[in-house]
Amino acid sequence: MKKRIWPLFAWIGILIAAGGVFLFSKTVIVLSVSNLDHPCSLVFKIAPSEHFAMFYTHSIYDVLVAETFESRSGNIFLKSVKTDSPAVLEYYGFEGTEPLKDINVSLGPSFTVKVGMRQEQRLAVGEKTIDLRTIADQGDRIRVGVDAVALPLYLLSSAFQYIKSHASIKKG
Repeated sequence: MKKRIWPLFAWIGILIAAGGVFLFSKTVIVLSVSNLDHPCSLVFKIAPSEHFAMFYTHSIYDVLVAETFESRSGNIFLKSVKTDSPAVLEYYGFEGTEPLKDINVSLGPSFTVKVGMRQEQRLAVGEKTIDLRTIADQGDRIRVGVDAVALPLYLLSSAFQYIKSHASIKKG
């Protein structure tokens, strides 16, 4: 009887090892939003060429600005800037008064923003929108980056985010 169980355990071990290799070899593209000054981050699974947007109130002109980005080939591209203020458009170097300006500038794999003292700053990824102040204090630096991560690490990070968000809801 013992001799017949041994091959069964060997096959189970091989299947577990193969599943582990499969899981760790599979990667997903994520948009990571990390506070560089305090340990806090969020991770969003995105498609290889998915768009996301940053909405903020311009600190000098006190008007709403929307910037649209695209993740492509491991880099982030600024695709458009939208605002109703000609002064903000001029500040960014655009000519004309149309509120939407198309642009295609590579920012590399990440960019950094500073959380404003009084201005609203939101990041929209798919159907989710977060206020940057949920993970940062005024003056903190936020890194927004596109990363390829192993599937198990993404799943673990997502589970941790879920637990943390539900724990903070129950406390509040």
